[in-house]
Amino acid sequence: MATTVDAKAIAGTLYDSLIGAALEQLQTAATKLAQAGGGDPAQRVNAALPADALPQVRNFLLGLANEGLIDQVGHVAQAFGSLTAGTSAQAIDAVITSAVALAPAQQEAVVADLRTRYGDLKATFVVDASLIGGLIIRVGDRVLDNSLRTRLSAVQRHMLTS
Repeated sequence: MATTVDAKAIAGTLYDSLIGAALEQLQTAATKLAQAGGGDPAQRVNAALPADALPQVRNFLLGLANEGLIDQVGHVAQAFGSLTAGTSAQAIDAVITSAVALAPAQQEAVVADLRTRYGDLKATFVVDASLIGGLIIRVGDRVLDNSLRTRLSAVQRHMLTS
């Protein structure tokens, strides 16, 4: 039976493959388009791409051609390569804030639990005494605030509204 971590690893492989194929096709097309002379931009795009090119790459290049930007494909391919350079199988950043420093065994337990939920991650532990107790965990754009300070604030708000 596959686990969440296995699914993320498999999805990461697919992602890397698709991004790699798109980048390779853009770079090849950029080289061929630079070598080819003028003429109908749509015909130039079709000649520069293999028959089995990703439809997204073909449509993207045809869109550039329609906008008169076909001569910019080399720059676009270079920028796309820069954007994708650090994205393959990248670990998610996790920041775990606690009121006191956690023992190494506690840190390992928290990280192991987070990895079962989110896959590969890079954990950073921070101490903030104002939390009083509990943890605030930030993984990517998700926040789990289970601090005593937050719980006490909720109780106080509840008492004030009652």
